[in-house]
Amino acid sequence: MRPYQFENAEPERQIMIEHFSGVDFSTHSTKADLAHSPDACNMISQSTDFLVKRTGYHRIVKLNRPIYGLYALPGDEHILVHAGDRLYCMNPSGSMSSIASGMNTDFSTAFLMNGCLYLLDGKKYRRIEQVSNAWRVRNVTDIAFVPTTTIAAPPGGGGTSFEAVNLLTPKRINTFVGNGSAVQFQLDTKNIDTTGISATVDGVAVSVASVNAQTGVVTLAAAPPNANGLANVAITFSKSISGAADKINQCRFAGLYGGKNDTRVFLSGNPTAPNCDWQSGLFDPTYFPDTGYTRVGSDASAIVGYVRQYESQLVIKEGGSQEATQYLRTFLLDANNQAAYPLKQGAQGPGGYAFRTFASLGDMPLFLSADGVMGVFGTAVTEQRSIQRQSRAVDPRLTKEENLDKACAIVWRDKYYLAVNGKCYVADGRTYRADGSPEWYYWDNFPAISFCIFQGQLHFGTEDGRILRLCEEDEQDAFLDDGQPIDAWWCTPDMPLDDWGREKFVREVTPILMPYTRSSVTVTYETAEGEILALSRNLDLFSFVTLDFSRFTFHCQPGASAMRVRRRLHRARTVRVRIRNDKPSEPFGLLALGVRYTLGNHGI
Repeated sequence: MRPYQFENAEPERQIMIEHFSGVDFSTHSTKADLAHSPDACNMISQSTDFLVKRTGYHRIVKLNRPIYGLYALPGDEHILVHAGDRLYCMNPSGSMSSIASGMNTDFSTAFLMNGCLYLLDGKKYRRIEQVSNAWRVRNVTDIAFVPTTTIAAPPGGGGTSFEAVNLLTPKRINTFVGNGSAVQFQLDTKNIDTTGISATVDGVAVSVASVNAQTGVVTLAAAPPNANGLANVAITFSKSISGAADKINQCRFAGLYGGKNDTRVFLSGNPTAPNCDWQSGLFDPTYFPDTGYTRVGSDASAIVGYVRQYESQLVIKEGGSQEATQYLRTFLLDANNQAAYPLKQGAQGPGGYAFRTFASLGDMPLFLSADGVMGVFGTAVTEQRSIQRQSRAVDPRLTKEENLDKACAIVWRDKYYLAVNGKCYVADGRTYRADGSPEWYYWDNFPAISFCIFQGQLHFGTEDGRILRLCEEDEQDAFLDDGQPIDAWWCTPDMPLDDWGREKFVREVTPILMPYTRSSVTVTYETAEGEILALSRNLDLFSFVTLDFSRFTFHCQPGASAMRVRRRLHRARTVRVRIRNDKPSEPFGLLALGVRYTLGNHGI
């Protein structure tokens, strides 16, 4: 009689995930590597190989107006708030004082120079300065530099051209050499304004007898003395040119550049001249010469932003037209020893899409395009620049977001935060993927429409008028979003577990979790048949501070905590494990994840 042969027991197998990275929305859920998640939310890398729940945000104040801009004022003791059509000055406690009205109800940008903050909202170019321990707002057109357009002219006119006309003011100065008898002086232009005319002789104000505005002749009450060839007469006058100041007032963003130093400001974003930018005077944002403009490419696409890299500036334009989307600006001295900023046409590639998304992560400038977040790579030696996509991992979601042109971004603590439509896409500049792009994380319930770093903390404004601050881990209620719980999770890819053709029996899942005085975890299995709850348990450390007899524990060891999930999963084709925490005020951290399983004897 032939003996009966028992089948050999299938050996138990195990996988262990000990390194966790960011999300990967670009790879099929069965093809993603185990370090990346096809569906994770509100998690962030604590170091380089494990994840924690992101901290929440605290409300500082609510203004019931959209927060179009937040800016740390010089000295880092106050924040300038652009809310609706008003400007406010806010101290760290949230105390507000209104300092201006009549603002454009749209997003603004700003830059710092000479201890003042200059604000661009597309309506009026403003300077915010401190006077007697108080901040005040002034229209730059009221304090603009008055150029001396002609010097050392004889009374009958002529002289030497000196400074270009300032677009921001109609005022100009001409200097003359008095001959002892002439009282009439011919200005360097005609059809001048009839008001605002004054004169000095050797720095002392003198009377103006009459003005012929049409011919540009100014008659003084008395003849200035003979200056023996030196200019001793100065006449200040105005010539208004319609639309001149609006070329600057309607700009939306700035780029600081001057070769090796940021000595000048370049402004752009004027919708009436989308491919133009204007350069300021040396260290003087109140002076924009009427000759200092550049047409960058054709007017078929607009300038979107500036990238400063090494000793060059890259001008980024929109994509979609048959022209280059990047132009390289360099610095040199011309034959007259004057600063010049020639442009070189770059490659045609992905163009910019949102002017408030330009920021540098480490030494890599980033900006948002219609195809995702782009990074600029180059060398100072060859002045070659290439633009490469840096957000492939999140592009399937990011590029489908609505209103991408309203996105805003900032770099804080080695991370690039890109906010749009109540979501935040976070690039970690400390860890990079195999293709050279940074690791990305995805957050929801993050309603930022403007960002600001103030006193080392990340602040942001919202559409409904809230000003919020991202919490530090050790703060009270650090894991609440303005009082609401944060739903955070990480899940594995759909794992075939060694064999696509056989059934799997999951015997045990072991998440290794970070211990906290108050935490919990929910573990679910996800298969083709649906989601199965495997475990829901508190994970607390004993503490008198958070003592709660309803969840009393003797657990005092502050090391890693392993939680065995003994709920078995039978006859699964692929297995996805989701680790979740959605409880209020609870931190959560994932160190490792183990899965023990066996293969079935029968194919699927």
